[in-house]
Amino acid sequence: MDGFRLVRQRGLRQYVIIPALINMFVFITMIALSVSQFELWVTSAVAWLPDWLSFLSWLIWLLSVILVVFVLFFTFTIIANIIASPFNALLSVKVEEHILGAKLTSTTSLLLILPRALGREVVKFLYFVPRLVGLLLLSVIPVVNVIAPIAWIMFSAWVMAIQYTDYAADNNDTSFRELRRRLGEVPLQSLLFGIPAYFLLAIPLVNLVLMPVAVASGTVFWVKNLRQVDLNN
Repeated sequence: MDGFRLVRQRGLRQYVIIPALINMFVFITMIALSVSQFELWVTSAVAWLPDWLSFLSWLIWLLSVILVVFVLFFTFTIIANIIASPFNALLSVKVEEHILGAKLTSTTSLLLILPRALGREVVKFLYFVPRLVGLLLLSVIPVVNVIAPIAWIMFSAWVMAIQYTDYAADNNDTSFRELRRRLGEVPLQSLLFGIPAYFLLAIPLVNLVLMPVAVASGTVFWVKNLRQVDLNN
């Protein structure tokens, strides 16, 4: 709710419009590509079935839909965040300054924040992808895959918590490793932030405008729960 309130503040709105437009373009492009290729993907998957298992084609179709939705969601999140990361970094700076009522002190100049934000997205990508692959493998292993739905939700919440507090962490010269450690020290708060963000991002159209709100919310979360580490030390 703080995030929704903040992005409507005068002086912050301009940092919301461009990322929202970028999100819309990326999301529409990915949906169009998925729809145009979906039938080909399913046909290729069904072709691997022997004739005596052809009655399972409907199951292949259903599993394909579920897999495409999950992959589309995570791919969209990763790509959109990489493209919009410079704007998100600036938005996070302005939100934190608005909350604190003072200019943000950082060893990094505003001009260097932009390319560094892109580099930070690559670091997060390399952290998320192996774990995503592990979850996909977990989802297809018999017996073990019964815990896959819970594992997906927990992992998604963790991804959201990292993704949207990282802009403020980077602006405050906090390493990615240190951010993960601090989030791990407040696991309940991290999940309570990440789970709503995950489910909101899963809603079509809503997710197109959610990113700036999530960036603002993550910055509030940083100030209230994670930045205190610096103040206490």
